[in-house]
Amino acid sequence: MSWDVLIQRYDGVPPSVDAIPDDFRFPSMGDASAVRGLISTACPSVDWSDPAWGILDGDGYSIEFNFQEDGEVDSFMLHVRGGGDAISPIVSLCKTNGWVALDTSTGDFMDLESPSDDGWKEFQAFRDQVVASAAPLPWYRRLLRAWRG
Repeated sequence: MSWDVLIQRYDGVPPSVDAIPDDFRFPSMGDASAVRGLISTACPSVDWSDPAWGILDGDGYSIEFNFQEDGEVDSFMLHVRGGGDAISPIVSLCKTNGWVALDTSTGDFMDLESPSDDGWKEFQAFRDQVVASAAPLPWYRRLLRAWRG
């Protein structure tokens, strides 16, 4: 389970998602190898062992960069896991490269000048709730439940 953020190129401050015309096409970000280079400039410790799936391990979080190995890149997805401050590297990545970040959990572009971590925190709360509800009951609760029928 991950918090997913869509990265795209947009010149200027993006409008609200609702204001983007259905036929709008975000500009190309460049060739896949060039995009990997741009990402590595902003986040030098990304592991590109798999060129289509870069991994950044941060302090308490990981960010996976998912896009094709070759060809033009129009957008790519970040799959963010863990905790900690995963917002700062995303903001740095976008500001360095003139990109925008769409928080798929809120459906809004991140404000890179005053970034909110609401979507990230909401994801963590949801994840923690799912994990807690899937945790097995302690042995004595299972025994009580079986005894009560």
